[in-house]
Amino acid sequence: MKNLKLMMLPFILMGLLTISCNDDDDSSGDNVDVIVGKWKVSDAWVDGESVYNQLLLVAYCPLQNEYNFLNDYTLRIDTFEEGSSLTDCVAGETQSGTWSEENGVYTVTMNGEASSSTADFSDNNNFTTETTFEGQAVKLKFTRQ
Repeated sequence: MKNLKLMMLPFILMGLLTISCNDDDDSSGDNVDVIVGKWKVSDAWVDGESVYNQLLLVAYCPLQNEYNFLNDYTLRIDTFEEGSSLTDCVAGETQSGTWSEENGVYTVTMNGEASSSTADFSDNNNFTTETTFEGQAVKLKFTRQ
């Protein structure tokens, strides 16, 4: 059952984990938040154990998605899909939404649906966040690109 959950996790990541940033600055002011920039998932833990390498074996391309948080509070997710092989990724559909932050809680709205979570920044280039998938806690690490 745990392996089935791990296999489905990357597909859930696309919907639940829309936190991202972009180095392209669309405004003339300073960055409004540390999250502004481009991010990718760089690790994942279930029950305190890293499952990232296992996820790469079943969903390499979705783990290449780039989450771009812009200064104007918009979010762009550049997705990747499997091409001719598991590790041959091709550009997929670009997804758009908005983001906001209040007291360390980030809310992302995509397709009219809002999702909120806390981002714990270990430094300006790495943060972790937690979500629940089928009743199981999943911790994700994002690294600035």
